[in-house]
Amino acid sequence: MHIFYYDEVVKEKLYQLKGCFDYELAPVFLEYFLPYLKIGYFGYFIVPAPSYISADEERGFNHVEEIFKPLGLKMIKCIHKTQAIKQADLSSDERKNIKSYLTIDDIDFSNKKILIVDDVFTTGSTVNAMIDLIKSKNPKKIKILVMSKTKDIEY
Repeated sequence: MHIFYYDEVVKEKLYQLKGCFDYELAPVFLEYFLPYLKIGYFGYFIVPAPSYISADEERGFNHVEEIFKPLGLKMIKCIHKTQAIKQADLSSDERKNIKSYLTIDDIDFSNKKILIVDDVFTTGSTVNAMIDLIKSKNPKKIKILVMSKTKDIEY
């Protein structure tokens, strides 16, 4: 499920959050939809799409975690990016290889409902890689919630 299409307004506001470090903007993305989302994902554990640690340190926060924090669900930060690569700088073919840059902690998700969250869904490479990693940990159920997606991509 997605909240917004990735249009110029969303792109600008996301840049304001990520690129300009406007931390206070993060909860605004879900604010209008929050009651519905809290009901729909009750009992889930959030697994956020990772940023490379140096990007989070420079920014002072992880933007994906901050966008989805208002859901009030327990966040399990178990997937990590091993290199400082930006998907926006990669070709479609290179993006398909994103899984080789992700690792998952030794964790057991048995009987847990997992909600994978990300800011932008373009090719689906990150989400698909996360699904593969999480499936190996035996979750009860996996759902996906992205803040925005490009209009021409279906998932």
